[in-house]
Amino acid sequence: MTGYASAGHSYVAVADGDGVLRDLSPWMERVGPLGRELSGRDVTGVNDDAARTLAGPEVAQEFTLSGLWDDAPEVGPDAVLSGIVGRSVTVQYGPAGKARGQRRVSGQFVCLSYRIGSRAGEPVRFEATFRQDGPVELGVWE
Repeated sequence: MTGYASAGHSYVAVADGDGVLRDLSPWMERVGPLGRELSGRDVTGVNDDAARTLAGPEVAQEFTLSGLWDDAPEVGPDAVLSGIVGRSVTVQYGPAGKARGQRRVSGQFVCLSYRIGSRAGEPVRFEATFRQDGPVELGVWE
């Protein structure tokens, strides 16, 4: 089994207020967790010997992006994330990068929050929370 460290290997792009995908990978420290999740429906009958479950619709999952804050115009996390709070945008995530054939997770997500903070003497960091707004695609980079 191969493992991938998030920093330095993952690819994360978020659409800015104009809908342009911006690569935020250089600033990322944590992407967590993002994929597909379905709800379960209990379909157990009166005469069944054990519980039975049927897959239901996708759950509106939430995930966070966090990392080093930077206010670089147009490309830094502050320029991208500060303008999309409350909006549905495209997010693309490649846990092992975006080379051809590598896993890609993508979809539309509403940015619920964008926060900036730090401790004395430490670098300033950001955190953004997103909630699913439609189906998530598990594909590969072409």
